[in-house]
Amino acid sequence: MYRITDRSTSYFVHFEGHQDCGITSPDLYTPPKYADTKSLKHTLFCQNRVRLLEALSSGGRHGFDVPYSPLGCHYRWYTTPEICMILERFDAVVFIGDDMLKTVYSAFNMLLRENTAMGGLRQWEMTETEREQCRCDNQVVKPECFGHLVMDRTRHFFLPISGSPASAEVYEKFNKILGADPDSYKPIPVIHTLGLSTSLSWPQATASMDEFLTLADASTRNVPFLWLSPNAAGHLKPPSRILSQGNNALWHYTIEMAKEAQTREVESLGMYNLTLQARSWDGSGYGERVALVQAMMVSFNSISFCCIILGKKTQV
Repeated sequence: MYRITDRSTSYFVHFEGHQDCGITSPDLYTPPKYADTKSLKHTLFCQNRVRLLEALSSGGRHGFDVPYSPLGCHYRWYTTPEICMILERFDAVVFIGDDMLKTVYSAFNMLLRENTAMGGLRQWEMTETEREQCRCDNQVVKPECFGHLVMDRTRHFFLPISGSPASAEVYEKFNKILGADPDSYKPIPVIHTLGLSTSLSWPQATASMDEFLTLADASTRNVPFLWLSPNAAGHLKPPSRILSQGNNALWHYTIEMAKEAQTREVESLGMYNLTLQARSWDGSGYGERVALVQAMMVSFNSISFCCIILGKKTQV
């Protein structure tokens, strides 16, 4: 089922924009190597959600901008049909967060639409000039392109927040998603983050956790949450922001928010190690190569282990 060798070289060949954007599978993903031919191949992949989240959070890059290697066990790079099979398990998938999560959601749509050129954009609403200006990396790094990002599609949604409390519009949409089919047994996973938009405010982040957990608990649905930590500071981070948004501040924020999530029985996934040696455009934002890896890790690998016990409301 997992054609690792073939997929490692040809995954993006049939994607729209694969030549223009210059993205190849070996740039993003290194499959696990089978040193022992007698061992079972599936044992090289993380066998449960706890091990997966720990491996993804604790890995590293063996050189600047080389593919990320998780620690101890590997994650899978799914094909589009496999991605669709994963999403069929849920009534919806909801992303709640600031600009960092917006780029992950954009890459989520690139993978689903098999389009690295403009898969994260509502290109049907754009002029020809806008399409040319917002192709490939530009769709997730140019501020003038952000207004064209896909915000919701059938069964998956991005709800933008920049602090706590969220807007009444976000509350209304979230409640509408949860209440669409109250008798359904299928879960609705929520991927949640808040970081640089609040200048790494712990009180703002914990308040945001609590407000959405409260809304989810008030529904009759199974709504598992995953807290996502912010990216590391890139090498181009302006000196004026190093004290407040540098790696020391980001690391402490990641650790403290993981503790806060744990006290609420919410699991967390760290993005610090993943982005620490990745190429950044401005020290805060990263291009679609990083976003595609994040989307595969967060949106598909993490939720693929989600909600084994259906019909029971849990925060995982």
